[in-house]
Amino acid sequence: MAENKGNLAADFANLFLKGVERAAELQKKSLDAAVQQNAEVIASYKKGPHAVPTLPNVVELAGKAFEGFIEAQKSVIDQVVQQTAALVESAKETSSSAQKVAETFTKTIQQSIERTAEAQKKALDLAVEQAKRSGSSEQTK
Repeated sequence: MAENKGNLAADFANLFLKGVERAAELQKKSLDAAVQQNAEVIASYKKGPHAVPTLPNVVELAGKAFEGFIEAQKSVIDQVVQQTAALVESAKETSSSAQKVAETFTKTIQQSIERTAEAQKKALDLAVEQAKRSGSSEQTK
């Protein structure tokens, strides 16, 4: 019976991790749907009459910024899944001390912060690039 208890704990840990992974995939799918809907709105706007001629550039800029934001969110979701997997694996090791679990958790949090900052920087760089393009195309008109 002792053998079953060990397997039961590992089974629950694996089940928990699968639940986190499934929730992450659902969140990423909804973010993809939001990007698709946003692209459709922008495409519809471009087809319609424009009250303000410069607005299409602003709409495109907002669309690109939205896409960058979504990519940053997906990156955070991926990092949460990786952190959870690391913590589950760390907790499953019977010889792990609380200190080792804390060190692993601290390391994964640091990686998460770095990854999030990198994704946000990419989104901001894209927004700046789009703003420059929009400004230079307005000056040429």
